[in-house]
Amino acid sequence: MRVSTSNVEGGGWSTGGYLSNCSIAELLATEAESAKQPLQKAFRRASRRAFLWPEEASAIIDQNRSLQELPGVGPYLEKVIRRWIENPPVVPNPPAIRDGFLTLTEARAWLAGDPSWSRGLKGDLQMHTEWSDGSNSIQEMAEAAELRGYEYIAVTDHSKGLKIAGGIDEAQLLKQEEEIASVNEMLKSSDGRIRVLRSIELNLDPFGGGDMSEESLARLDLVLGCFHSALRRKEDQTERYLAALRNPSVHILGHPRGRIYNFRLGLKADVSLI
Repeated sequence: MRVSTSNVEGGGWSTGGYLSNCSIAELLATEAESAKQPLQKAFRRASRRAFLWPEEASAIIDQNRSLQELPGVGPYLEKVIRRWIENPPVVPNPPAIRDGFLTLTEARAWLAGDPSWSRGLKGDLQMHTEWSDGSNSIQEMAEAAELRGYEYIAVTDHSKGLKIAGGIDEAQLLKQEEEIASVNEMLKSSDGRIRVLRSIELNLDPFGGGDMSEESLARLDLVLGCFHSALRRKEDQTERYLAALRNPSVHILGHPRGRIYNFRLGLKADVSLI
């Protein structure tokens, strides 16, 4: 493995130093800014996927393996990334729209440094199933969570206002409640320790209002409120957050900034007032 060196001015690595996935992602994103299609799309896609690569690209090179094992990397990009790893360029500080993101390998390294943190996890309060834009059933999600040692999960499929994500309405939510009850009974009869909570990812408007009836929400164990519109506003959004927190149906405010890597900067607010 290459030995890491001190960061150079600008946030990159000096020549001959170790090039992390985070730095590779920034180099890919920078290349995309001047590339023509279809290379521009390929660079941007690989930049996003670099944050979820399960291994450091430099480690794969050191093991004489192909970088095409990594999502988003084809023959051409493998040549480009290999060249960077073998002769690392200075990586500039990322712009705000790409700054402050952790790669999967970085996150795992942080967790490995404090194993007690992950052992303290009791459950997951945001997940989507095939009821909206997820890929698995409620039972499959529960079984996977039980294998992780969780005690509970909340099924937070999207609500009806978010049609692009297959949002469900009040009638579907009631049917889902029946399925959750059935899954919980099955888990109980098989001595399972996990419980599935009735929940939803409620689509909030800029004024903190939801898109489902209060009666349907009152039946749930948990309501996750989330903004999905007007997420590019540059002015202070503190009042918007306060309005959402005043909504009596909302228990948790999810992904509050609405930020997306290299796509959307997200909302701003005075968190000291929230």
